[in-house]
Amino acid sequence: MVILHIASITENLFSGVCIVVPQHIKVQQNIENVGLLNIRNKMISGVEHQFKFEKPFNLDKLSDPFSRPDIVIFHEVYHTEYLVISKELSKSRIPYVIVPHGSLTHGAQSKKRLKKIVANMLLFNRFINQASAIQCLSNGELDTTTFGERKFICTNGVAVPNVRKISFNKKTVDFLYIGRLDAFIKGLDLMLEAVRRKYDFFKLHDCTLSIYGPDLNGRYAHVESLIRENGIEDVVSMNHEIIGDSKVQRLLEADIFVQTSRLEGMPLGILEALSYGLPCLATEGTNLGNQIRQSNSGWEAKTNAEDIAKMMERAVLERDTWKDKSDNAIAYIKENFQWSKIAENTIDSYKEICGI
Repeated sequence: MVILHIASITENLFSGVCIVVPQHIKVQQNIENVGLLNIRNKMISGVEHQFKFEKPFNLDKLSDPFSRPDIVIFHEVYHTEYLVISKELSKSRIPYVIVPHGSLTHGAQSKKRLKKIVANMLLFNRFINQASAIQCLSNGELDTTTFGERKFICTNGVAVPNVRKISFNKKTVDFLYIGRLDAFIKGLDLMLEAVRRKYDFFKLHDCTLSIYGPDLNGRYAHVESLIRENGIEDVVSMNHEIIGDSKVQRLLEADIFVQTSRLEGMPLGILEALSYGLPCLATEGTNLGNQIRQSNSGWEAKTNAEDIAKMMERAVLERDTWKDKSDNAIAYIKENFQWSKIAENTIDSYKEICGI
């Protein structure tokens, strides 16, 4: 089978799409003939069969067999280059799948709503509606995506590390968040309000929250201002991005990973934390809260500050369950999110679409 992925990516370690698209391609290349057309015209390390986007676009410019792929996979939606490419695919009767990475959910569509309504009507509805299927990353994304007649779930994966969390702090509680500093999408405003609501509890039980993320578009300063406005500077620390061994060490040191997103496709930060055996507190909006609760690998909160605060307190008081939740987290990742299994399931879905 010949699969051509089309994406707009760089080697940005803080973009979920930039991280997972190459991973999908690499593991799929172990099974089938898979290539990447990157409209950014950036070469991605470790990926074979890469192509640049040239204007005017013509499939015949790609080397065989990618000039006539069995199926094309578009990652994300709102790139005008996709409109040109999809027209040629339709003419050649080549099926394509769109992986919106959460961008077609009710919540995502409500952000800059008027702008998206106009863009959809004028440009993108035809591109979306002519797709053979929409590939969602979770049940939550599938349930809240109204676009597309045919939808299916094939999620992201995570590499299972060779180290894991061994012990927890005995007298303090170290809450940790690592990720983008988008206060609305990631729900950082809700997280910080929750800490304010439980400020006295945090002080009594020696709890702290550490936030790590890159400074993009003034977001670092914005989150700092939210911390000040809530009057919680002495229990919440802001830190710049952390990667590599330093990130691994920080995950192993923490007691609870917390992510309170309003909107997500499939959050890699949570998957990574679980893979190291770090119990997670996640909102419904992450699309992983329910699974975390059912697998007993952490706590699920409703996507509001009051319930997040309630679950933070509960997590602290349930200290005697942390080790069991750690073990359950690793087992859950191994069972559901290993890349080899993800690749097999995804390719099976593509073959079904193609009738292969």
